[in-house]
Amino acid sequence: MKELSVLKRIKTLDIDNIEEKMSFLSPKERKYFKVMKPQSGVLYVTARPGMGKSAIAKSIATKMGMQYMDIRLSMLDETDVGLFPNVDELKLKGGDILKVLDHVVPKWAHIANQKPTIIHFEELNRAPQAVRNAALQILLERGIGTEFEFNDNVLMLASGNLGEEDGTDVEEFDRALNNRLIHFKHDLEPAEWIKWFANDNVHPDIVSYIENHPHKMYVEPNENSTAHPSPRSWTFLSDYILNFYSTIEYKKNEKGAEVTTLKWGDSAEYIGDLEEIGMSYIGNEILSFLKYINNRIQININNIIDDFESVEENIRQWREKNRRDRYSEMLRDLRAVDLAKLNKKQVKNVINFINLCDADERISYLIDVVDDQKIDIDHVNYDRIFVAFEEDLEEMRDINKNEKHKK
Repeated sequence: MKELSVLKRIKTLDIDNIEEKMSFLSPKERKYFKVMKPQSGVLYVTARPGMGKSAIAKSIATKMGMQYMDIRLSMLDETDVGLFPNVDELKLKGGDILKVLDHVVPKWAHIANQKPTIIHFEELNRAPQAVRNAALQILLERGIGTEFEFNDNVLMLASGNLGEEDGTDVEEFDRALNNRLIHFKHDLEPAEWIKWFANDNVHPDIVSYIENHPHKMYVEPNENSTAHPSPRSWTFLSDYILNFYSTIEYKKNEKGAEVTTLKWGDSAEYIGDLEEIGMSYIGNEILSFLKYINNRIQININNIIDDFESVEENIRQWREKNRRDRYSEMLRDLRAVDLAKLNKKQVKNVINFINLCDADERISYLIDVVDDQKIDIDHVNYDRIFVAFEEDLEEMRDINKNEKHKK
């Protein structure tokens, strides 16, 4: 009997191919999902504003094929969270009627029970006390009133801000409540944000800027500007560019299937607009971003690939003007280029440019190419690159041998 009782604590989700879907989660998403799944204790994520608490919860739901519900507690009252009173009648033995008080189940709760769902209770430590108490009853008891219960297909998490550390007004929880929460202080590294979100959702110019200036992904607000850079505000700015300067093309591939492609807004087109409105999105950081974009407009990776001879002298001057960071920027942009699609002339231009880079930068680029599983390194164009930099590849092999020998 004890064994059967223990088995009841194992929760299953009605999700097809759950292990396969979990493989698409980022390491942090997988960690949060695994904490939610047992439905024992409440996942409680705290972070600075704009650091992607909502985005990561929604991403987990999307990748797992689950419905996502965002309950923003600071904007609600207790009736929205299951504390709307309802007078009901109970028939007693003998036929007497007893009037009782219960609670009306919100529509969102009923919808959540219809299919696998993640419910995210946001700003738990900033909500009014009555709302917070109602939300906690749902989070801790997984029910509303005396009759409604959430089924095992419903996962829940709560999130909040840091308080004094991030300049937000929050309520401190007592020891008993904290012991019921599973606490994670959520942070986001620039490389993590780029790999798992920005590459697919944010304008490439912004991604490139953050890759080259990772400390600019999040900058604390100052007394002169309430707007400041964060993963959220960079995404807002990207959405502005996307909505006014991008184009969507519908073409048919070789098999006749329709393929949708997106052309992000060209920097030369949107830069003037961002000079007017950019500060409202990311504060003074817009000035550094626009300077970076202006430099890219002057010489970008396409200039190097298509017409290296015309920009070669300017590229050589980067070293003389102590602008070696521009080589790194261009190499990062080159990593995103599928060299298999280039013609012989373009490949030669790429080789000529890489030759101008320092040896450590060349080797770093070659390592990335070799390690990228999406690249067909057997393609003739990549073979030309490897032949051109055979000495660098040989140095890579020697380094690897030495590291293995040390182990």
